[in-house]
Amino acid sequence: MQEIRKFSPAKKTLLLILLPMLATFACLRLYLHLVRVQHFYPGGLLVHHLFFGVLLVLPAAFLLAFGTRGRLVASLAPAFLGIGSALILDEVTYLVATKATDQDYVSRVSFFGAIIFISLAVFLLLALYRTRRD
Repeated sequence: MQEIRKFSPAKKTLLLILLPMLATFACLRLYLHLVRVQHFYPGGLLVHHLFFGVLLVLPAAFLLAFGTRGRLVASLAPAFLGIGSALILDEVTYLVATKATDQDYVSRVSFFGAIIFISLAVFLLLALYRTRRD
């Protein structure tokens, strides 16, 4: 964390969003493809990781929109934004372009769709960084 403080605010924001997003995506896909698809059923309802992503992204985005006061929150909010974004972007193609079965989760369509969405997010982050860098 000490090394990140040396960066410009724009670069710090980029890294605090991008690195957790890419790490979450990589870990999630490795888990799905190497271990297995496991579902979460609180109260008997199927909850996809899209929902956990939304639960992370919304508070983080709201905090960032109004500004943060503490250093811890200023670091955690972008990180949670990155983690939640990865969870959401991973799930979009699976829910929209497949029949949403366990096999579809680890299908080429779901995998490459997730790669495309994550890539678009990375390009957007890099483009925003280029316009904001010092």
